[in-house]
Amino acid sequence: MATEEDGKAVLAVDLRDLSTQELHRKYSAEASTHRNILIGRGTGVAPQWREFKTFLAEVGTKPSTDHSLVLLNRYERTYGPGRARWMTAEEQAAHEAEFDRLRAEKQREEQLLLHKTAATKRASTPGAPSFGQWTPMAGKQVAYTDVAKKLAIPVAALSKTMPAGTSADELVKRSGVVNELINENATWLPPDPARKAGFFEAYRIWHLQVQPQFGRAATPTFLFLYIALPVMKQCRDELMDLDLWNPLGQRAMAARDSHVSWKKYTEFMPRAQVALMEIPIYATYSLLSDLDALCERITVAEKRFREGPQKVIHTHRAA
Repeated sequence: MATEEDGKAVLAVDLRDLSTQELHRKYSAEASTHRNILIGRGTGVAPQWREFKTFLAEVGTKPSTDHSLVLLNRYERTYGPGRARWMTAEEQAAHEAEFDRLRAEKQREEQLLLHKTAATKRASTPGAPSFGQWTPMAGKQVAYTDVAKKLAIPVAALSKTMPAGTSADELVKRSGVVNELINENATWLPPDPARKAGFFEAYRIWHLQVQPQFGRAATPTFLFLYIALPVMKQCRDELMDLDLWNPLGQRAMAARDSHVSWKKYTEFMPRAQVALMEIPIYATYSLLSDLDALCERITVAEKRFREGPQKVIHTHRAA
């Protein structure tokens, strides 16, 4: 701790007494990082950080050669005060996992608020049963919480999966199809048990919104591709904007390999390739050359699954 405090004291004196040129010479590793983010294409830099002395005072000295400057928000495009810090590869992986967890939690809270709003609106409709009270199921009056438990979904999701005119018995029957379609050993599933459980919960909720005639076609594999392909497309486009999709030279290749979009793309690529093979109508597509067409086709198919073919105006090849 004393060494760290001594280092901060030395830096404070240097920032006060040394010129910018002298700081560049003494803190060459930090100056190199600063120069790279200034010239990096597609990456913005806050006005305060364009001056090296201000940048150095904010981020401090690079702890070791294993550290790199990492944006705290992986979706942030601009470096600036409070937006980045030095991390090792292990620290970055742990930070990104926690970032994803918090972001997913926030999204769940937003979805819960939407569900509650929809439930309130539904309950206020004349003649509609109040959400969260009682409904017939298997010849008995049961609470909506019992329906949700039977369907293995959160009770808040019922406002979305049980629209007016849909009975609990109908949903239970459709959930039987879901149980037949779920394969917990599919090789494209995420290895993390929590992510796998979260995916299957989302699948159950989504499948209950699918039109019954498309129930068998609306497989977990299809939903995974519906989620994964647009993410892969976004990652590819971000890398292309940064001239990192087909990097020339070792430096550009290293920048691509360390970029979060490339890591996410390569994490999805092998899983998506395996998933495509499970759906014959998509098996002939190439993820490299046909990604845009695949995204368009699967988006149209997902909308047809939920709304029915009569509501789809424009289609791209029959799904």
